[in-house]
Amino acid sequence: MLTTKLRTLAGAALATSLTMGAPAVFAQDDALPRTVVWTTYDTGGAMHSAAVAISSALKQNDGVNLRVISAGNGVAQQSTLKAGRADFVLAGFDVYFAQEGAYQFGAKDWGPQPVRLVMTSMTDQGFGLAIAPDLAENVAGPGDLRGLRIAYVQGSPSIQGALQALVIACGDMTWDDVEKVEVPGFGASVDAYINDQADVYFTSTNSGTSVKADASSRGLAWVPVPFDNDACWERIRATDPRWIQKVVTEGVNIPEGGIEMASYPDMLLNTTADRDAGYVQAMLSAIYDNFDDINGATPTTYGLALDRQILEYTVPFHDGAIAYFKDAGVWTDEMQAHNDRLVARQDALKAAWDAVVAMNISDDDEFAAAWKATRIKMLEAGGFDVPVRDW
Repeated sequence: MLTTKLRTLAGAALATSLTMGAPAVFAQDDALPRTVVWTTYDTGGAMHSAAVAISSALKQNDGVNLRVISAGNGVAQQSTLKAGRADFVLAGFDVYFAQEGAYQFGAKDWGPQPVRLVMTSMTDQGFGLAIAPDLAENVAGPGDLRGLRIAYVQGSPSIQGALQALVIACGDMTWDDVEKVEVPGFGASVDAYINDQADVYFTSTNSGTSVKADASSRGLAWVPVPFDNDACWERIRATDPRWIQKVVTEGVNIPEGGIEMASYPDMLLNTTADRDAGYVQAMLSAIYDNFDDINGATPTTYGLALDRQILEYTVPFHDGAIAYFKDAGVWTDEMQAHNDRLVARQDALKAAWDAVVAMNISDDDEFAAAWKATRIKMLEAGGFDVPVRDW
């Protein structure tokens, strides 16, 4: 299984950088262009609100026009990078699936993508399974969701992977044990819940849509993922590398003292490996130069703070981001070694994809089978973990 080391920044160098404010890490002629384009989720969600807050700060203080494109699912978001319509994507874990060529990213017109992280977010909220309060009374964990209606977002590998890990794997079930309610986007999953077409959907605990759902006639509660359920956690980690144990203390209807849940970074700002390093570095510098205005602008933007960055995760950071973090005094040799290993993993995935494409397989099912087998073979040959073998 891929080892996920989650390290927030610490030490005297960080304390100094925070005391002095964001470092000046790029020359004057390396400023951002007048227009920058980001893609993120639809309006109403935490990511869209964060992107708008950043856009507002950059417009007011630097005269930079940060345009925010909305896209309802992960494939649509990442496609804007691939097509060159956006410079950055503020996403969930779909960036990892894009890297792996997993789920919809395993289609012939996709394949593993050379994505790079720019920054992460870690708040005190969590991601998990929202459930109707009347049903929650009989649910002590995912294993008690049998027979319920689960909102399944089409075109969103991140949400599909979350449901696979938290409902099916943790609950030791198959999809035949629940009712899959297919919806076209995240917003539609919230609507399906509110309209009593689904009993459970995946979301963040303190998003605007969670407030909306709680204000509806159905109300809102959460499915816990107890830390002492070792079998559940073993199956989760064998299915999806994003998850960490987290006592969530922030969000709608979170009980006093918090609730044990599975979670991961709230937001992952990413771009492509070939994006100009100076541009990426300038993007980070602009965000942190304006962070006093961005921090607190929405309930989740504080999670983007420099001291909450997770610099060893499952997708490599962009060279421009690394340059910023180095100048900030928070990037270590150990982080660089971890990052280099992740880049090597992407190289192995690209080589595997190229080998399958060279087979000229016309049948989609045969192509998918060949990609699955070759992916596993090439990763194992390079000494890389294969956390999921069913993509």
